[in-house]
Amino acid sequence: MAESRETEFTWRGKETVDAVLDNLVPSGRVEIVLPVNYNHALFASLDPEADSAQTEELDIEGDVMLLRKIAELRGLEDLAALIEPLSGMSARVTVLSPPRIVIVLE
Repeated sequence: MAESRETEFTWRGKETVDAVLDNLVPSGRVEIVLPVNYNHALFASLDPEADSAQTEELDIEGDVMLLRKIAELRGLEDLAALIEPLSGMSARVTVLSPPRIVIVLE
């Protein structure tokens, strides 16, 4: 059985993506903490049908293609570099509030 580990990174663009790539291991969990000002942009982008009066709480789960949608946001484009490497792995991506991206590898 592979060792499970959790690694948390603060978003610093390409530097963070490189660090995440270096820490992808089976049965691992990687968390990318984003600046709080991304919460609204992520909410609006990932849940465009949401009621404007709804609380902007994120709890969206998907496969690695969720990163493609996130990487469309200004300032988060570097996340696209994770799509190909994660596509070959069994990965789940979750976006939560306060804004963070959690990648779980099985």
